[in-house]
Amino acid sequence: MLDYKILNKLDNLANKALDNVIGNTRRIELQILYEGKNITKYIHNDLLSFTQSDSLNEFDTLDLSIQNREGLWISSWAPLKGEKLEVKAYLYNWEVTGVVEIDVGTFYIDNVSYSGPPDVCNIKALSVDITSNLMDNKKNRVWENVTLEKVASDIAKECNLELIFEVDFKFEYKRVEARLESYFNFLKRLGKEAGILVKLYNDKLILLEETLYEEKEPVMYLYKTDLKSYSFETDDTDRYAGCKISYYDSKLGKKIEKSFFTKQRPGYKRGTQRVLFINEEKEPPGATKKQKEEYLGKIAEKALREKNKDSTRGNIQLLGKEQLLSVGNTIYIVGFGIFEGKYLISKIDTNYKDYTLSLDIRKVEEEE
Repeated sequence: MLDYKILNKLDNLANKALDNVIGNTRRIELQILYEGKNITKYIHNDLLSFTQSDSLNEFDTLDLSIQNREGLWISSWAPLKGEKLEVKAYLYNWEVTGVVEIDVGTFYIDNVSYSGPPDVCNIKALSVDITSNLMDNKKNRVWENVTLEKVASDIAKECNLELIFEVDFKFEYKRVEARLESYFNFLKRLGKEAGILVKLYNDKLILLEETLYEEKEPVMYLYKTDLKSYSFETDDTDRYAGCKISYYDSKLGKKIEKSFFTKQRPGYKRGTQRVLFINEEKEPPGATKKQKEEYLGKIAEKALREKNKDSTRGNIQLLGKEQLLSVGNTIYIVGFGIFEGKYLISKIDTNYKDYTLSLDIRKVEEEE
């Protein structure tokens, strides 16, 4: 005769064991706040894809696709441009037992589209409020005898943004003007001229000089066995051994010239020469010819670096780790022959359905 008490006890033990197995399974879960309301449970089972793209010199973007079988996302739940999404991800037992929280960020809906059958709602969001003054309003404004940091500080204050300014060189302007353009496009223009990256993220205005990041120690060493896939390439066009910059100074009545050369032209044998020539239009700061030459020399160095920086680049794909990677981090690639070395991460695409990463990287060219 079966002892049901023993059977129930065994069943309870088995259920507890099963719960332990499920509870310790490696998994990732998302938390999504829509205009401050937690909608995770409403879309958890209908979420088809969820990816985030983080780039050094572009807006961060969020792309998600949701099953729309009941038609809610095209009617009463239809998203509106400018509405806010706040996203976090949680890693459970990913590499060690426990929970790791990832702050994916704050995003603002920029585009909504629908497709079918089957019925799907596609939402694209940006890391910047598209309705903000920084993006929408066209401005006319002039600064005189000012630094780039001061210009950025004025704009950040006016737009209620936190300024992060990580630039080592002091860029100075006799006169600089925003001409019927948004503040963001204006700063992007100045940044491109100065070799400075400009981006917006989580209500922060960020200006950064890549060289400061290139000098940092690698946060991670990656071997071929760590990667799901990889590709590397060298670009042999538009690579220069030096830069020569010239400016005609009307006050001094003469042309001021300055050159900067690297020890090695990236991707070429030693001794090959190709020079980038620049005619500078903005008056360099300084009271004397020597001071102006020193400033132009720095500009030449930065212009040459900007031209050559992508000479060796690649893309790697890997399973995400608890140790988070960010754009601007450097990593060290091991075991790839001539491509072995330190790389700067310029873009990360993260698939949060299975937590896989795709990294665009470029090699940090170091003088020998």
